[in-house]
Amino acid sequence: MIRLLIKFSLVGLAGVGINMAVYICLTALKTNYLIAAGCSFIVAVTSNFAGHVLWTFKNQAAGKNIPKKYLIFCLISAITLGMNLFFLQFLVEYIKLNIILAQLMSIGVVSGLNFILNYLITFGESHDKHKKGGSGILWS
Repeated sequence: MIRLLIKFSLVGLAGVGINMAVYICLTALKTNYLIAAGCSFIVAVTSNFAGHVLWTFKNQAAGKNIPKKYLIFCLISAITLGMNLFFLQFLVEYIKLNIILAQLMSIGVVSGLNFILNYLITFGESHDKHKKGGSGILWS
């Protein structure tokens, strides 16, 4: 589990870099910071998904096809995006933080939940090894 968390974090860190690069470029072009956050999310989530499929969770959830995994990953990411945008707007509008620092903090707040949900749902391992009391009933 620790190894997966480290891999997830490294892919996520690369995703943060991609997210922030797109976000900074768009805000420099005078795009509204919330719209910029949404656009940078789309780019970063696709990059993160590829990293997780190819490296982090390479051998897990083999029974799920890639389009289905991507859809689930995007749905979970959309939930965490909503949370990110809420925190971002709160930090910018009410706490008066710089939009770059506020975005970094918002990403940090939602990252843990993102890992847990994707570990359990998107890339959840088949639980064939975990039989209830040896009765042959599989947990799914």
